[in-house]
Amino acid sequence: MADPVVLEEVSYAFGEGELRRAVLRDVALRVMPGEIVLLTGPSGSGKTTLLTLIGALRAMQAGRARVLETELAGAGEGQRRALRRRIGFIFQNHNLLGFLNARQNVAMALELQAGLTERERLSRADAMLASVGLEDHRHKPPSQLSGGQRQRVAIARALVGDPGLILADEPTAALDKASGQEVAALLRRMARQRQVPILMVTHDPRILDMADRIVTMEDGRVVPALPAG
Repeated sequence: MADPVVLEEVSYAFGEGELRRAVLRDVALRVMPGEIVLLTGPSGSGKTTLLTLIGALRAMQAGRARVLETELAGAGEGQRRALRRRIGFIFQNHNLLGFLNARQNVAMALELQAGLTERERLSRADAMLASVGLEDHRHKPPSQLSGGQRQRVAIARALVGDPGLILADEPTAALDKASGQEVAALLRRMARQRQVPILMVTHDPRILDMADRIVTMEDGRVVPALPAG
């Protein structure tokens, strides 16, 4: 099985001319199947920009990147869009739609999958919500859920389409200690059960023990990885 993420000499900059500012410099990174990798480092070190490049949310500028066997260097918007459908995204602010209940928020992630009926989408959403412990909350809107519960809905939404990769950007930052550790443990368990690799940006020292590997970034570069724990 090919490694889900392989980056070589990836560089990226914002702006042009005198306003050009390098954000990533010759980044090399590899994520193996089923691996949980945490990206740490100071604010402004390029972590989130790197995540958005891997997630095909930005076009490559320099270097090579292969994500789920898709070459991103020179890829067009259509190729990037197809890749995004195979990636599960989890963000700090969960990005749930307030006018939909938990079940509908999760089912929405399946709307682009051809051949699924509405009943099938809702059934899969129910099963995924049950797997994250929210079976009894599936009809509640986000406003009636705690922060930890909303993030669990976001995890269910990211996983319901059986993605080949999970990308998470500070998913525990807005949570209290207990909820943050609960969400981290859930992500680890789901990744292990489904053998889905996770690449997570975090500043949260409480969840470092969930990782197989910790990668630190400084000034747009990846420094040697530290052993987890």
